[in-house]
Amino acid sequence: MKKIDDGIFDFTTLSYVDNNWATLLIVVALLLLSINAVLYRRKLVLCLQCLYSKRAFSQLSKEGKFFSEGVFMLSWPFVMLVFALSVKQICSYFIPAFDQQVNFMQFIGITCLSVIALFILKQIVDFLLFGLFECEEERYNFHIVGFSFLLNSSLILFLTNIVVQYTNFINFYLFSALIISGLFAIKVYKDFIFKSRRVNLFQFFMYFCTLEILPCALIVKLLFLLGN
Repeated sequence: MKKIDDGIFDFTTLSYVDNNWATLLIVVALLLLSINAVLYRRKLVLCLQCLYSKRAFSQLSKEGKFFSEGVFMLSWPFVMLVFALSVKQICSYFIPAFDQQVNFMQFIGITCLSVIALFILKQIVDFLLFGLFECEEERYNFHIVGFSFLLNSSLILFLTNIVVQYTNFINFYLFSALIISGLFAIKVYKDFIFKSRRVNLFQFFMYFCTLEILPCALIVKLLFLLGN
C-alpha cells in the first residue's frame, strides 16, 4: 500500500508493472462487457438466462446463428481475458515459482493461447463424438448451454478478479468456486435433459468425461507440473 511521508506519497511498495497491466485488462474486459450489453443486450441476456430458463434456451435455440453474431464475438474475448487473469492471480499466490519465470503479459498471452487451443481441440472432439453418436442436430443446443455456462462463470470470475486485485483477498476464489460448481451441476443436468434419445447413458458418460472432466484435469496437472 502507498504511504504518506511528510506529506509526500511513497509508491515504492507498489508493483507498478503487474498492477497496471492487471488494471488495463480489467478495464478492457469491462469495456467489452459494456459494449456487448449496449449493442446486443437482448441476446446477451438470453445467453445468460438459457442455463436456467427453458424459455430463454428455446428462444435462443430457435433463432440460431448465435455463434456468428456480434454478441458472441464480444463475449468470447471477455471470457478469455477473465480466465487468463484468474489463472494469473491464482498462480501468483499458489504457484509462485512458475509465475516468476515469465512476465505478466507473457503469462497472459500464454494463457489466452492455451484457452484458444483448448477450445479448438474441444470443438474437434465434440464434432467427432456427435458424429459418432449420430446426433449432429443436438450439437448446437449443447454448444449454447456450454457457452452460457462459460459466460456466467466469467461474470463471477470477473467480480473475483476485481476483489482479489485490489484487496489481495485470494480466498474469495473459494466462494467463486462454490458458485461455479453449482453452475456446472446445472449445466450437466441440462446436457442430460437435452441429449438425444439415441444416446444411451454410457455414451453420455463418455461425452461428459471427454469434454468436461478430462480438459480440467489436464489443466490442473499441467499447472502443478509447471509449478514444480
